[in-house]
Amino acid sequence: MPLVFVHGVNVRRGKVYEREQAFRDRQFAEIFYRQLGRNVDASSILNPYWGDLGASVSPDVPFLPHGNYQMLWKKQGKKAPEAASPKLEDIIEAGSETPLLDMARTASLADVIDLLWLLADQEMIAGGDENRQSEEEMARLAQKALDFSHSAESERWLAAVKSDDELLERLSGLLSTPTSQNPKPAVKSKTQIGKLIRSAGASVHNKIKDAHKGMASRTKSLKAHLDEEVLNARLRLRQKAVGTTAKIFNEPLRAIFHQQCALLIGDAFAYFSDRGDDSKAAPMAQRVIETLREARAIQQKSGDELIVIGHSMGGVILCDIVTCYGKDIPIDVLITVGSQFPLFADLQMFPGINGKKRPIQKPENVKRWINIFDPHDFLGYPASHIFEGVEDFHIPTYSLGGSAHANYFHRRSFYFQLARRLMDYVDKPKSGA
Repeated sequence: MPLVFVHGVNVRRGKVYEREQAFRDRQFAEIFYRQLGRNVDASSILNPYWGDLGASVSPDVPFLPHGNYQMLWKKQGKKAPEAASPKLEDIIEAGSETPLLDMARTASLADVIDLLWLLADQEMIAGGDENRQSEEEMARLAQKALDFSHSAESERWLAAVKSDDELLERLSGLLSTPTSQNPKPAVKSKTQIGKLIRSAGASVHNKIKDAHKGMASRTKSLKAHLDEEVLNARLRLRQKAVGTTAKIFNEPLRAIFHQQCALLIGDAFAYFSDRGDDSKAAPMAQRVIETLREARAIQQKSGDELIVIGHSMGGVILCDIVTCYGKDIPIDVLITVGSQFPLFADLQMFPGINGKKRPIQKPENVKRWINIFDPHDFLGYPASHIFEGVEDFHIPTYSLGGSAHANYFHRRSFYFQLARRLMDYVDKPKSGA
């Protein structure tokens, strides 16, 4: 039973590549195939490598942020630059009773205004109160509040405030005077302005309380045994974690994340730009086609199924092959994992697919096609909304961002569950297999 694994973007030869391939091959042989009742030799697991044909970036990665940059925010007067603003998760963890006042004093009043206006906008939309006039007036009020926040008076004003309630009350009072451009604002009265601001402030407090409870539960769970209840708590906390996305961009993780994105974009551009006409596949795809033909020869001798797996861009390359450049290669099971081929199909990037005709039919040379994605993987897409005959399955990797995209094949249970999903489809092992 030959298996072909096509890797994705941001994969280059080296110790990490060799270690991950060896790990993956072991899990396929010892978990995936054994669960299917097969004993498979390592020579039947083929790994075409195309990373050397992908993008290459300058060694000094000059497009990544490094060094110091001047902040867009212009400080009032000759005031010295402030220390780095506190992270939102630090304010939450502190359990402060005055998070808005803390944010205004340690970061800026402008940050508080941004937050309040965002929530006020959401409340107006939810209440059906949005219209062009109200949106214009809210923008004028924001300008007035932001202009005040950068004045010397605002510093004295903030120093005298003792609580979030007082901050909200004073801010609504400041804005209750109609603007010169509109003496009768669409936000009709001081009462309504104050109500919007106080409601937004209450929403901030509620969200922070919920997040603080979650962080407290997480701290407690770390001290507990890894029982089912704790594992479930971890999943819920990962889904609700506040500030996780922001943390990705904090150094040194930001540099790693940026470089991964650069290679992802570069590899995708390299693939599509190197592709010839409808009869000539890109060099990356040609290399994969050669391996597929090799696997097909093994399959014809063994009589077992040919299973092909593509991760990320590997799934994109395989989609191109099975719909255009390698339609003569029969595949029993095609498995795409965390892949972008549904997006590229919708963008009509595949010459063998008419993206305007829906649904897109599964190619006849593929007997079964399953597509797997993690809802937290921003590079993995469902396919069944576009393709007919492609089955979607989701799997939680308990990771976020780039980690979710990379972690599918790091989890041993993935190989086990994948085999279970295929048990009713593949033939029973022959005697002595």
